[in-house]
Amino acid sequence: MAWDPTQGQGQGQPGNGGQGQPGSGEPEPGTPQNPYQGQGQPGGGGPEPYSGYGTLQNPYGAPPPQNPYPSPPPQNPYGTPPPQYGTPPNQQGGYGYGYTPPQQAPRPIGESIRELPNQYLKVLTKPSAQTFAEEMGKADWGMVWVQLIGLAIIGTILGLIRAAIGYAGSSFVTNRTFNPGAIFALSVSGSTFSFISVPLAFFILVGIQYLLAKAFQGQGRFLTQGYTTLLFQVPIYIASYILGFIPILGGLVGLALLIYSWVLNVFAIMAVHRLSGGKASAVVFIPIVVVALLLFLCIFAIAAILIAANRTSS
Repeated sequence: MAWDPTQGQGQGQPGNGGQGQPGSGEPEPGTPQNPYQGQGQPGGGGPEPYSGYGTLQNPYGAPPPQNPYPSPPPQNPYGTPPPQYGTPPNQQGGYGYGYTPPQQAPRPIGESIRELPNQYLKVLTKPSAQTFAEEMGKADWGMVWVQLIGLAIIGTILGLIRAAIGYAGSSFVTNRTFNPGAIFALSVSGSTFSFISVPLAFFILVGIQYLLAKAFQGQGRFLTQGYTTLLFQVPIYIASYILGFIPILGGLVGLALLIYSWVLNVFAIMAVHRLSGGKASAVVFIPIVVVALLLFLCIFAIAAILIAANRTSS
């Protein structure tokens, strides 16, 4: 058979442009096609494949700021809390240390005197350091002297009544040798002694306790300590004077009131000087122990002298 030059043209002869034959310019059937064919391959000198799209943009715009609230809300929207009477942290002892009592404006002397009975009742029926702390702001030298003078007057009157009762059964009356001048002299001397002894004993006791409290790093004032001390001493001493008219029972009740006054004194020292219960107890009981030892030594010395004198005379 003779060869026909037109036979097989376009049917994929090697090297020609036929379809589906190896070596032709067309891909074989089933081969994945390049969608960018004819637009230039990398390194082929044609345009970049993505150059027609430009720079990618963010269709959602700029992101919102992370903190939409420029300043945080206030931590305490209710303001500063009121002062508390409890024990603050990292403070010493039991009652309200770090608490500053409210200072009151000076009051008329008549109003202060009218409030004293309520103050006496409050400290006697509600024994605590907090009770004394609530009364510390009313400390005033005028009221200190008013209470001291009142205590001296009441003590003098009750002492005269007791003396009159004692004289009624004495030999002055039974022998009809009663001398009104002697009674008057005793009254004047007793009143003078009370007006001197009551303030003197008070300032000595408060002064010793004040120095001991300062030795334990107490922070109170002498005026405040003296004022709070009188709030329990005045009613207890008056009650002891009155109970003294009752034999035996009056003495026992008076002893109980004395012990109770020591307890109230401890609370007063705790409140005024911001000391713990142990230190305040030391401030109160150290002078008592020292005085008791001195009395014991005096009694022992007197007894020894009497015994020695008795042996000598015999």
